[in-house]
Amino acid sequence: MNPTPVSTTAGAQAAVPAGPQGVGVPSGGAQGGVLGGPVPATATSPDEQSSTTASRRPRRPRDIKRLIVLIARVVLPLGALAFWEFASGDPATESGVLIDSFYVSKPSEIWSALTGWVDEGVLWDSIQATVIATVYGFALGAVLGVLVGIVLGSSPMLGAIFQPFIVALNSVPRLALVPLFILWFGFGLGSKVALVSLIVFFLVFYSTFEGVRDVEQRLIDVLKVMNASRLTVQLKVRIPSAGTWIIQGLRVSVPYALVAAVTAEIIGANTGIGYLIQRSAGNFYTAGVFAGIAVLVVVSTIINGLVTLLEKRLLRWKPRNLTNAGAP
Repeated sequence: MNPTPVSTTAGAQAAVPAGPQGVGVPSGGAQGGVLGGPVPATATSPDEQSSTTASRRPRRPRDIKRLIVLIARVVLPLGALAFWEFASGDPATESGVLIDSFYVSKPSEIWSALTGWVDEGVLWDSIQATVIATVYGFALGAVLGVLVGIVLGSSPMLGAIFQPFIVALNSVPRLALVPLFILWFGFGLGSKVALVSLIVFFLVFYSTFEGVRDVEQRLIDVLKVMNASRLTVQLKVRIPSAGTWIIQGLRVSVPYALVAAVTAEIIGANTGIGYLIQRSAGNFYTAGVFAGIAVLVVVSTIINGLVTLLEKRLLRWKPRNLTNAGAP
């Protein structure tokens, strides 16, 4: 008597373990088994997951704030210029005028003054004269301020001796010295450089002096234990530690240097942006005065940008939070 045959299909079903919800899944994790089990989802690489998450991630509040600031910086000046242009005019001949253009001019007239100076050939020469006086005076005052600040800051005795004289000289009004500078150096580059360098000197000196005195004493003691020379202490500890103070002093003194050069040109000079402003003011030409001020704003912005690049290059070894500490 032959045994009853066992169905191969039934045997296969019995051999396969039951998967989730009673559905048979082949052992070994094969995808889509013989019995049509569920097919697992295809694995996604970490890079694809991160890119998908980044694309779906909403814009961060910091990015939105930065965009708002950028838009505001563009819209506000344009809006102010538009209001200035349409609200100013001659009240005697025009209706609806809110501002008398005789006192504040208007942007279109200021632009005409600038183009007139360009056609006359005096704008670029004046900018060059003012920038040269600013750069020469700034360089001379900065070098002297850094050197004297390091010397007096490194020596408590010298600092105590010369501090009253520095304070006394700093209290003298700068404009009171302009006639003397003109008498000594004439109506030329010398008097402007002297005034600029004097103003820059005190600003850079006090920053350098405080920076050198603010150095941690334990760093100096470590070098002294290693028998380091005085020059080594200056180059390795004092000057690098005071670098942030020196750069901040230079940054603060940039606009003052430009103002000093223009002031010297207004008081006594025959060229420069200050001379153009003084000539326009003497002729009651308000548009020329505002045109000179606009040129000064552009020049000052460019010089400040160069100082910022210098700061980033010289202080690239410091952390960002220390480099920007106290920045205006």
